[in-house]
Amino acid sequence: MKDNIQKGILFAFIASVISGIAIFYSKISVTKIDPLILTTSRNMVAAMLLVISYWLLGKRQEIKTIKKNDLIKLFFIGIFGGGIPFFLFFSGLKMVDTALIANLIQKTLFIWVGLLAVIFLKEKLNWKYWLSFILIIFANFYFAKLPLRFGKGELMILTATLLWSIENIVAKKVLKDISSELASLFRMGIGSLFLLLSVLFTGKLNILLAINNQQLTIILVGGTILSFYVFFWYKAIKYAPVSLVTLVLTFSVVVGNILNGTFAGVKILPKDIYSSLLIFMAVSLLFKQGLSLKGQSLNK
Repeated sequence: MKDNIQKGILFAFIASVISGIAIFYSKISVTKIDPLILTTSRNMVAAMLLVISYWLLGKRQEIKTIKKNDLIKLFFIGIFGGGIPFFLFFSGLKMVDTALIANLIQKTLFIWVGLLAVIFLKEKLNWKYWLSFILIIFANFYFAKLPLRFGKGELMILTATLLWSIENIVAKKVLKDISSELASLFRMGIGSLFLLLSVLFTGKLNILLAINNQQLTIILVGGTILSFYVFFWYKAIKYAPVSLVTLVLTFSVVVGNILNGTFAGVKILPKDIYSSLLIFMAVSLLFKQGLSLKGQSLNK
């Protein structure tokens, strides 16, 4: 179990780096393509890549052994994890001022997941977890100074984050009996079908079919990034307590700061440096905690 938790934390760290890149890239992409079209096509690319990886990993026989209860949970994950929140997030992303705002709102995920994990998964939290929690709260909402004004875009991103929080709890339960690869496949596969139906019902199929070469490149790159994120994130959830790995995921804020300062021409202020240092300290503490944890409990 100890080795599994260490692997889970490592997978969560990899996912956090990919998440920071994905949100930065998404802010650039969403200004060029209709949010629903971008989300649908990008998720379809991710789903196809996950199908290919699932096939190559030789796990296709697992589908025949899925229990009915697990299948219901997988469909829930697909709709409320891979479908509705993606549309809400990308629509909101187009309305907010910077990708950093979206990144910070999404990273409140660790707050909601932590609360839900204690209630529904009975995860117990030790002092190292709470110290990391406080450091990340301070880093995100004091130094980063998330704007108090909450417009329609911010509200849509927050709603998406709350849905993803519930999805993570359901995923943790279903991953006890199935592989992370299969859960990832259902998340993106069912989610893509839901989004495609949304495209049809909103009369935007002609826009989807009229995607040009430049837009197709954006979609393929975004879908590839997303497939890697989902692949590693679901492995993190499977191997380690979900309250722990969602804290590690906040490292994507640091990645976002670096990318904004390097490629988007955003000036890195002292508060950004302090915020990044606190998050780095918190994640380092979580890595150290992972080396001593045994089982799925966080109490020592």
